[in-house]
Amino acid sequence: MSSEKILIVEDERIIAIDLQRRLENFGYQVTGVVATGRQAIESVESTPPDIILMDIMLSGDMDGIDTAEIIKDRFEIPVMFLTAYSDEKTLERAKHVEPLGYILKPFKEKELYTSIDIALYKYAVDRKLKWQERWYSAMFSSIEDGIIATGTDGYVRFVNPVASSILGRGNEELIGNSLGEVLEIYDSRAGRIDFTDLTKIPPEDLPFRFQDTILINHSGDKIHVDGSFSMIHGPQGDNEGSVVVLHDTSVVKHLSDRISYQASHDILTGLSNREAFSVKLNSLVQNTLDISITHALLYIDLDQFKVVNDTLGHRAGDEMLLQATSIIKSMVRASDFCARLGGDEFGVILAHISISQAKLISDRLLSRLVNHKMVWDDKVFTINSSIGLVKIDNESKDIQAVLAAADDACFTAKEEGGNKIKLYDSSANIFQNRRNEMTWISKLNSAIEEDRLVLYYQPIVPLNGKYRTIKNEILLRIVSPEGDLIMPGAFIPAAERYNFMPTIDKAVVKKSLSAISSILHEAPNEDIMFSINLSAGTLANEQFLETIGDLVSTSGVPAQYLCFEVTETAAISNMQVTNNFIKEMRNKGYSFSLDDFGSGFSSFNYLKTLPVDYLKIDGTFVSDMDENPIDRSMVEAINNLGHIIGTVTVAEFVRSREILLLVQDIGVDYAQGYEIAAPSPLTQFSLSRPPAASKEP
Repeated sequence: MSSEKILIVEDERIIAIDLQRRLENFGYQVTGVVATGRQAIESVESTPPDIILMDIMLSGDMDGIDTAEIIKDRFEIPVMFLTAYSDEKTLERAKHVEPLGYILKPFKEKELYTSIDIALYKYAVDRKLKWQERWYSAMFSSIEDGIIATGTDGYVRFVNPVASSILGRGNEELIGNSLGEVLEIYDSRAGRIDFTDLTKIPPEDLPFRFQDTILINHSGDKIHVDGSFSMIHGPQGDNEGSVVVLHDTSVVKHLSDRISYQASHDILTGLSNREAFSVKLNSLVQNTLDISITHALLYIDLDQFKVVNDTLGHRAGDEMLLQATSIIKSMVRASDFCARLGGDEFGVILAHISISQAKLISDRLLSRLVNHKMVWDDKVFTINSSIGLVKIDNESKDIQAVLAAADDACFTAKEEGGNKIKLYDSSANIFQNRRNEMTWISKLNSAIEEDRLVLYYQPIVPLNGKYRTIKNEILLRIVSPEGDLIMPGAFIPAAERYNFMPTIDKAVVKKSLSAISSILHEAPNEDIMFSINLSAGTLANEQFLETIGDLVSTSGVPAQYLCFEVTETAAISNMQVTNNFIKEMRNKGYSFSLDDFGSGFSSFNYLKTLPVDYLKIDGTFVSDMDENPIDRSMVEAINNLGHIIGTVTVAEFVRSREILLLVQDIGVDYAQGYEIAAPSPLTQFSLSRPPAASKEP
């Protein structure tokens, strides 16, 4: 039995009463029996029914069709017409109000019940379909991906607003066209994607995904997109069409290109920076296994830069750098690679050249620099320089050895009065004296053997309520035999130059794990984490990485308390080994942080390759961001990029309250620096949490 509510609109009283009796016998609720269209509208307003049985030929100023049209527009209540006979014109009018059906007079009970029951079921199904259409339409319109659907013939049947925007054409222009006419997408390797061929791909190989592709839209704009192609299958597995999903990656691509360029180039001169230079040099050193291949490196130092910078100010110093850059670029070949390596230091890689040819280029460059006159505030300066020249051949050990030799040669040229070129000769006494720095290695060995390594820590605190864990970076100091504290800047360069860093890293990791274990024994449930730095030498040495992994695994320190910090330059020294180590350790629960991201990052592709958890924004940008809008923009851009790729961001070198508030407003997740806390001995580690960062002054 049914309990739906029905309104009867019939102007013949006897028929109406008979119809009411029959319906009530079927179990329906009759909400009213009226004779005119206006009475029907009033009844609907007071007691809305589920369905209306309406005589077409009503008396009064409105017939049943007029009344049904008003009810349909105002109330969306379905109507079935009652009719004995109507001419074709009347029936044609009736179609426009979309009735659920017609019941012929005189009524037969079974047909009456069946007609109403089917009509109500059909209406319920239609309502559900329309509800689903509204939901799907809202979802497809609100998602950020473009969606294009075709029928079995390959012609477009549906396009959401995002796809229409990407393609630069309205729905009416797209629907009805073939997918091949609508989509012009190019893969850098395979050329244009043929969507007709994609329909022939076996089902098990779908969806077909495309990445880093270019879509050319109706206006000729080139848009970076990722996407997928899938088939729509019916209940029996038959083809019912296809769906293409498009994701516009232009913003991320533009941001990554911008970050990559800024990270690999010097902002002032536009030349490549030291990290990009190192990558290029490393590739050439690896390319000299053939005895017939030689290259050369020029290491250029401007002798008078400090004088100009200190006496006339930074603007004058910058101008000298710019003029020197212009001269260097004009004197080398188009195939050569120029970079600014530091404050007043430049590097030029002369690829595929003999040392005699490199000497000629060096002589011309030195002459051009010294003969150039720089005028500033009525003062005239020459750009004197010292140049170290190094041959790169099959005897060159590695990039560190080549750079050390170039630095030795340049330093020697400067010591001999400057404004000259010095060719590195490993057998010359003057260069052997420079190697006396090796004494640092024996000093470091002694410090390790005599347990004179001292560990400090500096807190890294969360800036928002999303994170509670306080990270602590472990820092290294050495105590001299006389009891003086030696900072890492004094011995790390020598250790890096002579590949002693893996030995130091091993000692630091071992000592750190012992200290952390003691701390956790006292407070095992604290929200704390400790970060240990790993050097380029360690990351490039698979054997040392295995040793580090064994030390950590057998230490008993739970994985959630440890994070390893690596720089991009260190990581790419042996990318495959580094990636394997990171993945293996992360599978065990350990975290990784990419340090000094920004000025030290040579390519965004490396960031996408390295599976790190934390991204530390280089302190050179953070430390002056309250005074330098470019630095602030870089911090904001790197923070946004870090969040896009799913990493937690950290601002280092937060030296003041102003900078702390700035990084917090930008949305950086963590902060580290003297405004938070200065480094302290790890033996004095405090379990009390540092004061939470606040936006209040």
